Amino acid sequence: MVGTDDSAFSGLDLATLIRNKYGRSYDVQLIKKEFLGRNLLALNVMWKYMEQRSFPLTEEEYILRLDDVANTLKCWGAVSHIRNSLAKLKERPRIGKAVSIFIDMDESGGRANEWIYK
Repeated sequence: MVGTDDSAFSGLDLATLIRNKYGRSYDVQLIKKEFLGRNLLALNVMWKYMEQRSFPLTEEEYILRLDDVANTLKCWGAVSHIRNSLAKLKERPRIGKAVSIFIDMDESGGRANEWIYK
């Protein structure tokens, strides 16, 4: 699951992936969801994007936020999974509806509690 270039993955790389996929700089969030008794982690591509006047972050703050997310994805070994999933997705974020890319940390979902608090 870990690619050869994953160790250099940064917020700028994540921003570029999102911009290349959707044509906009969408915000992202890492979330934890419980589904059928399992804790799953997900990267949500949100509907707000940096090119909107009402977007609450500057470009620098946006990249710093994505740096945090990229570092977490590297720790999880999920960078290749996110790259591949983004390439295959057909859905787009729209108002009130994020696009979720689920990340299964392990079969039990137990390690998810180490990373995200809800």
